[in-house]
Amino acid sequence: MKIINATFFIKEYKRDKFLATVTPLIEATLLEEGCIGYHLYESFEEPNRFIMIENRKNQAAINAHNKNPLLLDLFNKLPTYSSKQPILTISTLEEK
Repeated sequence: MKIINATFFIKEYKRDKFLATVTPLIEATLLEEGCIGYHLYESFEEPNRFIMIENRKNQAAINAHNKNPLLLDLFNKLPTYSSKQPILTISTLEEK
């Protein structure tokens, strides 16, 4: 299983636009083949800091997701939404 944590630092005045962009992405992604989980959380300590936690069956599921037009739209808009560079962490959990 692949686990992806993406941390987004969103400008306060772009928050609503970010959420409007990411909400349909989440809904569509949950229906994708190989998606085990796809959840967005906001920090209590730092408003407008969001963490997307993805659980994918394998790398093929990630590769397919990376072609999703809604994800590509988010990537195109993210520089205008962000107050600083997002942080992306990818881990592999070996199943026994």
